[in-house]
Amino acid sequence: MSKTNVHAGHRQRMYEKAEKIGYENLPEHELLEIMLFSVIPRANTNVIAHELIKNFGSAYGALTAPIDELMKVDGIGPAAAKFLRSLPKTMKAVAAAKNSYLQSGYIKKVSGAEELREYICSQYFDTDQERIIVWYLSSNLKIIKHSVFESGSFDSAAVNINVIVRESVTSGAAYVILSHNHPSGIAFPSDADRMVTTEVKEALECVGVKLFDHIISAGAKYYSFRERMF
Repeated sequence: MSKTNVHAGHRQRMYEKAEKIGYENLPEHELLEIMLFSVIPRANTNVIAHELIKNFGSAYGALTAPIDELMKVDGIGPAAAKFLRSLPKTMKAVAAAKNSYLQSGYIKKVSGAEELREYICSQYFDTDQERIIVWYLSSNLKIIKHSVFESGSFDSAAVNINVIVRESVTSGAAYVILSHNHPSGIAFPSDADRMVTTEVKEALECVGVKLFDHIISAGAKYYSFRERMF
């Protein structure tokens, strides 16, 4: 008599768990495990996922690791390595497509601030370097334009307040959103973050433009000055 396979139906149970509690609430190794289902159809991806976390520190570390380093993990071949490495850029592209869909008017009723925050955070999926983006919005929260600044830190030297004020006026913006990321994964503002936020807010008020938010993206976490302070 054959023994019962304790792993039978495991992948289906994992999918059901993810749908029930939300993919964002899964432990990182389980999230990687599910990601690998489609490119590793038969092997135990749970073991592989644990090895990825062990080698790269987190799911994000695995998704942004060089392909040749990924392939040093037992069970990760060229196809799986390329698949994992493509996911951050794929997620960013999907978020951009979602934004175009929302902005096109197909969806009549959206929670503007929340949709904006989700879209803005998505712009950091593909980088582990600190990046500053300034967003210029109309009175109904449509994005008019944005400017990207690559920087090692968020401070007065990296953020040219005069440029932000000038661009807000010339673009006809009613609101401005500051955003930057914390590659460390710590979603909490530094003293410099707070100081620059106050300086930009006060400078914009002089020309009748409001600072709508300052969003700090930190992987799956975020910090919104609008939700906490404004």
